[in-house]
Amino acid sequence: MDLLSNDPETQGYQGICALPDDLLWLILLRVPAKDGAATAILSKRWRYMWQMLYKLAFKDDQGSESFGWFIDKSLQLHRAPKLVSLVVELGPPCPVDVDVRKWVDKAVNHGVKKLDFKLLWTGEPTSFPKSLYTCDSLITLTLSDQILVDVSFPASLPSLLYLNLFNVVYKDEESLARLLSSSPLLLQLQVKRRDEDDNLTNFTVKVPSLKKFIYESKRLKKEEEEDHTGSLVVDSPALTVLNIADFRRDYCSVIENLFCLDTAFIEIVLYPDENFLRCLSSARRLFLKLSESMVACCNSVKFSRLTDLIVISRAPVYWLQPLMFLLQNSPKLKNLAICNTGCPPSSWNRPSTVPQCISSHLEIVRVINYEGREDAKQLMTYILANSNCLKTVEISFRATCNLEECQKELEAMPRISASSRFLFCTPLPLVHWSR
Repeated sequence: MDLLSNDPETQGYQGICALPDDLLWLILLRVPAKDGAATAILSKRWRYMWQMLYKLAFKDDQGSESFGWFIDKSLQLHRAPKLVSLVVELGPPCPVDVDVRKWVDKAVNHGVKKLDFKLLWTGEPTSFPKSLYTCDSLITLTLSDQILVDVSFPASLPSLLYLNLFNVVYKDEESLARLLSSSPLLLQLQVKRRDEDDNLTNFTVKVPSLKKFIYESKRLKKEEEEDHTGSLVVDSPALTVLNIADFRRDYCSVIENLFCLDTAFIEIVLYPDENFLRCLSSARRLFLKLSESMVACCNSVKFSRLTDLIVISRAPVYWLQPLMFLLQNSPKLKNLAICNTGCPPSSWNRPSTVPQCISSHLEIVRVINYEGREDAKQLMTYILANSNCLKTVEISFRATCNLEECQKELEAMPRISASSRFLFCTPLPLVHWSR
């Protein structure tokens, strides 16, 4: 015994065992579920400690076929009166006959607040029990991959604040509508739609309480695109943050009643019209990827609150004139970032009056992928010559440009703001606020 007491590892173990239960549970919460269960062999005191955890996370990092059995056995032995959080991630090797519905039922019956299921198995999508969609304690729900969202009955999720739907399949459009309407307090919705068909033609989000909506829809395979037309409809008057990355062809995006919008990230919307752009007009921060159909709308929409603007243009868009329209219609703009990639040479007629934002507000200009093209030089010359408040111009260069020559050209351009300075940088991040 004396020898054991002098052993550093034994002393460390005895020190941990002397800690109160609450601290031991905090330690167990920070290790993988399998490692936590393995502590049962340490001593009589440790035997049941892991069974009293109120948060459980099962992630199959090693692709074990027996992992589903381990989860099943762990939940059978679980003795805590509450199960606040249950996270389950099953890899492809896991047999599809494991009873995930039983796990969900147990979590719901124990007052679960956070439920996160990611099923990566190779079988057909599975539906979850009715109890999930009538759980009054649930605050955060994440459903990923081989899950069928089947809400063919009245649902009620009175406490749900955060909902994530990643690459799932829906029974029908009514199931999505019932799920969203069952959540009167929902604040944030994140959606990723899978490459193949998810059973929805139209994706409609009408949630009066919603504050943040993030939507990503991948491009379908070419042979499937002709048969997949539809729409994304967003009607959420309390929305403050909107992120849309829509890669599908022949997919119409309609947004309306966004009276409180503060931040908008519009990466790809193939067919926006003037009404679409007008719904973004209340934003203070805007990330916009110009498309051909959007260019025609830039002259007619006013952005009276806009302070931060990021514009990306790619071929075949002629970017310079629509950018000037945006500047003319954004009188309070302070921060401007520009990135054009593979665009055709663009020409423009200098406006007869300098946009108010350039003369009175613009402080920071960032240019990404600068290569010294004539249209980009014209724009930089114009901004430097008319920006009274300009403080910083950050330039990142395309690898193929003559770096030394471009730097000299920029530094030689006349500047009206004596306090302005150039920063020549490695590639700049396009967005530091939107996502």
